[in-house]
Amino acid sequence: MKSIKSLPTPVSPFLSHSVTIVIPCLNEEGNLEKLFQTLHQTFQNLEFTLPVLLIDDGSTDNTPQVLSRLCAQYPYLKTIRHPHKQGVTRVWKTAIAHVNTEWIFWGQADLESDFQTDVPLLLEACTSGVDGVAGWRQQRGDGKVMASKFANLACRMFFGLKIHDMNWIKLVRRDILAEIPFNIVTHRYLLAILAGWGYNITEVLTPWHPRFSGKSKFGRGRLMTSAISFLRALCWFHVERQLYQPHLYISAAFKAICVGFRAGREAFELQVQRDRLANY
Repeated sequence: MKSIKSLPTPVSPFLSHSVTIVIPCLNEEGNLEKLFQTLHQTFQNLEFTLPVLLIDDGSTDNTPQVLSRLCAQYPYLKTIRHPHKQGVTRVWKTAIAHVNTEWIFWGQADLESDFQTDVPLLLEACTSGVDGVAGWRQQRGDGKVMASKFANLACRMFFGLKIHDMNWIKLVRRDILAEIPFNIVTHRYLLAILAGWGYNITEVLTPWHPRFSGKSKFGRGRLMTSAISFLRALCWFHVERQLYQPHLYISAAFKAICVGFRAGREAFELQVQRDRLANY
């Protein structure tokens, strides 16, 4: 049974450079050239280079052809291709199986994150005693804010997570990621589980940018799968820790519902104000 932090923290990744940048990718042909131009400039600014592993999760556009050219241009780039789409959780499992560095930097291929600002920010924030750092999107405009707020709120209530944005860019120790049963937890709640285990997960403010090319892979159907994944992770976590305190769950659930209604009302009132201004 695991309940508290049990593995010693390795040397700061900013000092050791033992970091692999992992980038999940699905049909991002229009972003890749600019993405690696930005990443290459990031390494020049840092004055050191990190290995990059891009995992193509079964793209059906010209992503494989673009990646072939980029591999010839950037020697630090390695790619792995899934024969068909398997989902982000499987991408995480592939990454952990193929990364040998002490830390994994989980990036994005859509250019909503700027490597030039975000890689140094997360590396510098990962000081002694920190086991993981997440980027907290500022001025986010992707239409997923309310769903994200509710999910993060639930994880702060039930797992003791202290951050506000668990499902974007992150820098995490590979050894503790390898302990997570991804078939149960899935990728969405890995930082929540680590926080519940007692690992020190912090965050830094990072700017959000509109997607450069292509379409978001997020749809309304993911809201239901995310909720199911949360319940499965919560049950597994508390059974593993042998915690049976239903009154706490009911109290936390009631608080989450109240916050959800309040957030929904505020969003509705804001939309009404926008409509009034638009019709003025």
